Amino acid sequence: DSAPLTHAKILQSREDVRAMFTHAYDNYMELAFPHDELKPVSGGWTDSWAELGNLAMQGLPANYSGVAMTLVESMSTLAVMGNTTEFSYAVRWCATNLSFDLDIRVNVFESKIRLVGGLISAHRLASDPALGLMDDAGPVYSGELLALAVDLAERLLPAFDTPTEIPYAWVNLRRGVVK
Repeated sequence: DSAPLTHAKILQSREDVRAMFTHAYDNYMELAFPHDELKPVSGGWTDSWAELGNLAMQGLPANYSGVAMTLVESMSTLAVMGNTTEFSYAVRWCATNLSFDLDIRVNVFESKIRLVGGLISAHRLASDPALGLMDDAGPVYSGELLALAVDLAERLLPAFDTPTEIPYAWVNLRRGVVK
């Protein structure tokens, strides 16, 4: 349809997108959190960030339960949608529970765009008091997400030390590039 968008259609589309996001986010939180992703058909979960890189290796550590990748990726969307309660919860949960000191092999590209990018974006949003995104229900945000982003980025750096200047696709977060 080439008809111009009306103000009413724009508002309806905005609410449709909000409802779709909320449906997906709420189901992830109910059925898959703190694992990486929800499997929407089965209602199960996957820890895809580490699973792919460790299939050919000795497998994942027994206590590994994901890094809540969907939560990390969702924080900026929560902020844009004005859901300060969930945004504040996500920021505080990540600040308290995330650690990248893991003996797992991960994909460098996915790690950069999904986790480092998600953490930096959420840090910028959480650290600006003028935006009013952090509620008063918990501790004041003190830059923990930026520290996590720096920690992960430093663990990814060995993948960029290559003779061809093309980064390796996989890196172990504790041991660097395992050849």
